[in-house]
Amino acid sequence: MSTRLRHRTHGEEEDASALKLGAEFNNAGCLLISEVKYLLENRDKDAPDTAVYNKTLEYVKTFAKFNTTDSASAVRETLRREPALTQFETAQIANLCPGTAEEAKSVVPSLVKIDDDKLQTLLDEIQTMRKFQS
Repeated sequence: MSTRLRHRTHGEEEDASALKLGAEFNNAGCLLISEVKYLLENRDKDAPDTAVYNKTLEYVKTFAKFNTTDSASAVRETLRREPALTQFETAQIANLCPGTAEEAKSVVPSLVKIDDDKLQTLLDEIQTMRKFQS
């Protein structure tokens, strides 16, 4: 069995607070934990019985904030209304569900670019969706 190591260039240092996630993430999409849960639970083939798969499924079942694909889609659409949000920030907000703009900015520092009132409005909508999901 051979192990492939990825060598990173030392040109740019990674810093999630500034959205510098590394070259491999530059064009990557971000899924919500709730979306990953849906994908894993609705596989076309039988699910593999591996430790990694089972632990991943357990994790997403524990931490998914939205029970249905409709509620996860509604959250994603709500966050898309703010054009300044990146996919990474959208996923972080939806996965963590912070209650206040201050809390959101403390866990996702790159959100400082968004006005507190605008961010709070989005967070309130998400909390409402979470509370009333079917």
